Amino acid sequence: MLSLEVLKEKIAKSELGPKWLYLPFFERDIWSLEELSYTEEERKFIGHSNLYFKGFSLLWLKLLAKLTVLATFRQKQSLDNIRHRITYLRQLDEFLMAKGYSQPEDLTDTLLREYVSQRMTKARQQCIAYAVKLWAEEGWLKLTYTHFKIKKKVPKLETIPEEVLYQIYENFDLFPPQLERLFRLQLVLGCRIGEMLRIPRQCLKQEDDKWFMLRWVEKRKQWRFYQIHYLLAELVQEQQKFLDGKFGANSKFDKLFCKVDVSSHRYKGRFHVEPVYQPEILSFATTALWLSEFREEADLKDKHGNRFKLTSHHFRRTKASIMAYCEAEDEYIAAVLGHASLDMLPHYRKRSLERLEKEANSQGYVNKYGQVSSFKPRKHRYEKLAEILKVSTPLGECHRPSILGDCQSRYACLSCDHHRVTLDDKAKLEADCESLQQDLEQAKTVGQERRITEINRLIDLLKVRLKGLVELQNLKMDAI
Repeated sequence: MLSLEVLKEKIAKSELGPKWLYLPFFERDIWSLEELSYTEEERKFIGHSNLYFKGFSLLWLKLLAKLTVLATFRQKQSLDNIRHRITYLRQLDEFLMAKGYSQPEDLTDTLLREYVSQRMTKARQQCIAYAVKLWAEEGWLKLTYTHFKIKKKVPKLETIPEEVLYQIYENFDLFPPQLERLFRLQLVLGCRIGEMLRIPRQCLKQEDDKWFMLRWVEKRKQWRFYQIHYLLAELVQEQQKFLDGKFGANSKFDKLFCKVDVSSHRYKGRFHVEPVYQPEILSFATTALWLSEFREEADLKDKHGNRFKLTSHHFRRTKASIMAYCEAEDEYIAAVLGHASLDMLPHYRKRSLERLEKEANSQGYVNKYGQVSSFKPRKHRYEKLAEILKVSTPLGECHRPSILGDCQSRYACLSCDHHRVTLDDKAKLEADCESLQQDLEQAKTVGQERRITEINRLIDLLKVRLKGLVELQNLKMDAI
């Protein structure tokens, strides 16, 4: 029988054991993340301060669980992975106690496979496989464990359905201004929420007419500058001005997003009190709470009437899906999202093709270049749904994002990249084109050269749109 004392002796003689057994916090059931060398900034992002080893009945298994955590930390794996391994090993403890087993020798291959099969998840199986291998390699406890052949499932890509994305845009202004900018930026950047919260306050640089933004890429553990659209740079500058107004331009607070305190919301709900902004780090947990209450406040429902459980990662997946739909290259999508590999991208590609088929008969749009799209607008920024963004004009619809403030191209819609027309506008455009032809003849008669030039320009813009509408009409006929 392998007693706890014998196990400790084996650990003390191993390579890693002596380094860890005598750590000042090792015997405690609560470990501070600070003691594990997590910085204050990392702890604030995570929103957790401790690891807990309470709930173990088998002292030898608790001992091995602590060593497994230290080995996982040594490999620089994520804190979520560390916490999951504590959970799975604690559940193994409960399983053994329920079965009436209490000694290390009881851990047979059959018993371990029975435990894993209770909840056949990849994470649980990986935890047991990792622990068994580590314990054997270090000479602490030699066990046999045979992997189950788990059929690899197609990843569930939980993107935001079109009807839900519409509702989100319609209700974005429920958020305090800072959080609205945060989630809008996350959708267009495709960042993980942790990467968003790490963006530095001074993150922009301009080279000629190009803008670049500094981002932390979690998977690669590096800072990188990414080129961004100038309209996105405007949104970042708006947030920078917001911080300057709240804390002063010389404030030492160096993140783009700060803490939003609504501690007085207990009975009213966080969306019904005036937030207090503090020059402190905004945590993952806080953003999750805001999104959780937002889906209730905005009454987000899919087309079947089911509540849509929005999370920050949905914005990231939706960005990937939109890029795949717009036929971006796999390598480009991976670079934008900060993926370590291309493994997930074929699934986004397949999803986008399925969506294309479903949208074959949806109302199409034509832009100023005569390009047909079923996104509103497609291939241009991130606002996929335009119903809440558009403004009716005499010659079509304006799809300029409302968050960008007043329009500088008023009365010049035909020259604007944000302008869209549909087949419903075709008759009006044809009538305008005919009217302009008459004006052109009159201008030629009296020799008004500048007017002739301007009318020809407008006619060309109309003809390009009309050509695109003919193409759209043909596409709809082919789909019937």
